[in-house]
Amino acid sequence: MHRKKHPFIIILNLLLFALILLFYYTNNLVITIKGISPLLILPLLAAFSIFHSPIISAIVGLIAGIFMDSCVVGSYCFNAITLLVIAAFVSVSSSNLFNKNIQSASVLSLITCAFYYVALWLCFHNSNVSLTDSLIYLLKYAFPSAIFSSVFIIPFYFIYKHFHKITSE
Repeated sequence: MHRKKHPFIIILNLLLFALILLFYYTNNLVITIKGISPLLILPLLAAFSIFHSPIISAIVGLIAGIFMDSCVVGSYCFNAITLLVIAAFVSVSSSNLFNKNIQSASVLSLITCAFYYVALWLCFHNSNVSLTDSLIYLLKYAFPSAIFSSVFIIPFYFIYKHFHKITSE
């Protein structure tokens, strides 16, 4: 299928990713429930990757991760590698295993958010603390944050479904 290039949609994609990262790191848009805040870049990247090829998705994930790593001290390319893997996984699995519908997008978003928070826990929060503190972080912050983050796939999915429809016509 031939896809048309729309510069306006490319600019909207850039603005959407930039605004999500900007709001997250400046705390201008704070959405919390009992101290749990979502990482909106994960469902945004999942929604983007559902409708794009693995190469483009991986590049966008890598760039978003590099921007995230540039804002955090001591992450050492964690976000760049993790978001690259997440974007490629979502793109490949949405093309081969899942349909491109909201139910599949919700499952993929939950899987990717859980993967991100478990990888974050394994790399940064699992060392130099007791087992109890480590499990408390995992069960009281990481898993609820993954679930809360994955809920935001709904608006992002419909935005990218509309973008896909425009570029496919």
